[in-house]
Amino acid sequence: MMAGRSTDSIDPPAGTQALLFDCDGTLVDTMGLYRICWRQVFGRHGFEMTDEWFATWAGHSMRPFGGAALPDADEGFIEAVSAEGVDLFLESTHLLEPLEHVVAIAREYHGRIPMAVVSGGPRSAVVASLDAVGITELFDAIVTVSDVAHGKPAPDVYRKAIADLGVHAEKCVAYEDTASGFESARSAGIPIVFDVR
Repeated sequence: MMAGRSTDSIDPPAGTQALLFDCDGTLVDTMGLYRICWRQVFGRHGFEMTDEWFATWAGHSMRPFGGAALPDADEGFIEAVSAEGVDLFLESTHLLEPLEHVVAIAREYHGRIPMAVVSGGPRSAVVASLDAVGITELFDAIVTVSDVAHGKPAPDVYRKAIADLGVHAEKCVAYEDTASGFESARSAGIPIVFDVR
């Protein structure tokens, strides 16, 4: 269920200074919509995306995700294809639903301790997803791959969120659903990372 504790509960322990939530697949059920969008976009460019491939690469930031699908493409082309996929996703965010078992934690602790969204996705897609399910206002900060040099699995997004909130990594709890997210949070020094899948 998580790293650092042996319980099925995803409630943070006493003394937690901040809660840090991934967005896609953690707060908002975006993965099905992303799968549809990326299958279409990659298909236009000659890559037939399988569910197995998507399961492996979901949660990575755009550069490694696009590069894995189109390994011979240059950086500019990957950026263009990434923008195409995000645009298609943005057209359909009205279809999204919250993942209530995690959102319930955010609602419970809203206003009690600082909270941030920490995502490997681009800011436009993350904010649109949060807005679509009506939870943007729960969070004190939103940190995305658009705000840092390196996305997940690098620790940059978590380190920035911790700095923005003015808290200590060892007193934070993270909520994640992918291997790259777990690695990102742990590399930033966060001792408790709940697996919310």
